[in-house]
Order: sequence, then structure tokens, then C-alpha cells
Amino acid sequence: MNELMRRSGDSLDRASGRAPSPRLERAIQSEVDLVQGRAIVQAARVRGVEYVTYTALQAVEGLTNMEMLALQRNPLGDARYKAIVDTATMSLARIVTETGQG
Repeated sequence: MNELMRRSGDSLDRASGRAPSPRLERAIQSEVDLVQGRAIVQAARVRGVEYVTYTALQAVEGLTNMEMLALQRNPLGDARYKAIVDTATMSLARIVTETGQG
């Protein structure tokens, strides 16, 4: 029995004046396992969103830098470079949004 179960059982013992039944202990453990499992899944989602966001930011930074260099080489391509990088940036933002909604 884990520490939470032991403390819950101790509290129940004191409140009821008797030891919790094995059935109650199993029910408590099952609920604790469920809550812990959900917490692990949520933490994994947070890490996933963090990783996708970090990667997207790096990609946008690289694309912006490439846009700047292309603009220096050929200023007349400004509107085209901006359209390409903006389109890619919107796609990356959509991916980050979808990841966060998962």
C-alpha cells in the first residue's frame, strides 16, 4: 500500500473506528492510480507542446534569417519572400495549435 493509501486508511480508521475493508482499499488505490495516470499523460502533453513550439520557433527564426539574406541579395523579391515565409509561419502556427489541442 503506498503512502497515500496508508494515510487515507489511517484517517478512515480514526473516523470510523475500524479498519477499511480490502474492497475500499482497492477502490482507493484504483482511483489514485487513475489520477496519477492522468497526471502523467498531461505532463507528456505539456512536454509535447513545449517541444513542438520550440522547434517551430527555431524554424521561424531560420526562415526569417533566410528572408533577410535573400532580401539583401535581391531587394525586388521582398513581397515574394515575405509571402513564402508568412505562409510557412502560418503553417507552423497551425501545427503548434493542433498540438496544444490534442
